[in-house]
Amino acid sequence: MDTGKENGLHDPELLKAVDAAMDFVDQLEVHGVKAGKATSLLDINKELHQALNGNDPDYYRIPDDRALIAQELLLFENSGSDDLEDIVDTSFSKMRITIKKPFVDGVKYPDYLHAMETGFNEIVGNRATVTFTGVITILAGGVKVLIGDTIRAYLIAFMIISPLMMLLVGSVRTGLISMIPNLAPIIITLALMSLLKIPLDAFTLLIGCIALGLAVDDTIHFMHNFQRYYARLGDAEAAVRETLRTTGKALMITSLVLSCAFFINMFGTMYNLQDFGLLTGFCIIIAFLADVTLAPALMVLLTHRKEKEARNKLLKNPQTAEENA
Repeated sequence: MDTGKENGLHDPELLKAVDAAMDFVDQLEVHGVKAGKATSLLDINKELHQALNGNDPDYYRIPDDRALIAQELLLFENSGSDDLEDIVDTSFSKMRITIKKPFVDGVKYPDYLHAMETGFNEIVGNRATVTFTGVITILAGGVKVLIGDTIRAYLIAFMIISPLMMLLVGSVRTGLISMIPNLAPIIITLALMSLLKIPLDAFTLLIGCIALGLAVDDTIHFMHNFQRYYARLGDAEAAVRETLRTTGKALMITSLVLSCAFFINMFGTMYNLQDFGLLTGFCIIIAFLADVTLAPALMVLLTHRKEKEARNKLLKNPQTAEENA
């Protein structure tokens, strides 16, 4: 907290405003986050004032006289104590307030810090400039930015990949449906994280991007070969069998190799690295299973629906059917 002027911390009105702000922080609780012990110049002010008045508990407060505050602090400095060096600067214009916070999930902190900063600044007003720093502030800001960037990255990836899939398969509907096997592994992996109580961090946030890229690669191989075999055989079930017999084997081998490579990280000593290896390997396996179970089922259903629509169209236009015949 910076008063912007020399001996600004001798102002009793300012110190009382800070004391009220500290009481606000002590009572504040958001998402289960609550402040712990706090230390500042106020503690020294109150203890000095009480000690110089016969240790009377009624004097454990901020003095009303600016000159008295200055004299008590000068007396404390001359006593040989160096405690003030960690709390205020030599000109008594800046003060450090240290508030202990619980180390909880970083996602809970942005709302708490916003409420704390807003309330603190409203109480202190324009008497001083308050800057919030520390590990918790950096952690909360980092988590907020990381999650926001990841969500934007997923949305951009979806917006880019979906049109490419539509161009590849030559149909808007088929292209959108083909994204289901690509997104299913990410959703199932998030469900596993919730089940195992694995938090989102810088490592686990990367899993979705990696899995999406690998899942899309597998889906493209399957879709391309399915269309090729369907054009040749004219039967969806037969095209699926041929695709799984040829492309499916290659997908299985590459998925096993990739998942095993990530599972090796489970032998690491860092818990976040272990979680990253487990979840990424699991996500790759789920992506393979989705491409050999979900994707074929969707393609067969979609093909049958197209064939049924074509037959109904011909039945409604018998003249066109005769001409085609």
